[in-house]
Amino acid sequence: MTRSRASATSRVRRRAVGLAALALVGAPALTGSSLTGTASAAESAATAAAAETPVYARLYNQGTGKCLAVPSANPANGVVLIQWTCSTSASQYWTLEPVTNGYRVRNQATGKCLSIGSSSTDGGAKAIQWPCSANTDQVWAHDETDRLRNDNSSLCLAIPNSTTTNGTEAMQWTCSGRDQQWLW
Repeated sequence: MTRSRASATSRVRRRAVGLAALALVGAPALTGSSLTGTASAAESAATAAAAETPVYARLYNQGTGKCLAVPSANPANGVVLIQWTCSTSASQYWTLEPVTNGYRVRNQATGKCLSIGSSSTDGGAKAIQWPCSANTDQVWAHDETDRLRNDNSSLCLAIPNSTTTNGTEAMQWTCSGRDQQWLW
């Protein structure tokens, strides 16, 4: 290859690289976008996706030292919820979904929601899991003393008499005791 031919090839390569660089820098200006704007849009999309990703945590009873659970992660409707020694089982993990007047509490293992059987307003009515809906028996407010108060009955999620026995069924009761205080 002669020197002039090598020089011409080199010039063509330099021009190609220069044009590519110019296109890269100039393209955002031509489209009304910017590299910063594109990054901001990507960050916004990532933030929105993160906001839609539920965060699951255990509901820990302060009076008993145990966690609210779906027994054996049973997916059936109407399963009575129990307390159990806290573990990493998905049956003990719940997410709070904001709704009018409080939260809907959804189980990670079953996808069903904390509810009160037959929408009862009676003290002692069992806490069950049920397909999530807009019913007020599935709406829970977390008050200043860490109680979960049911919107339908105004009663609180409780473990009777603060018993520490695994398998004790959760229920609703007049809001008053430590067995009604829940942390997550």
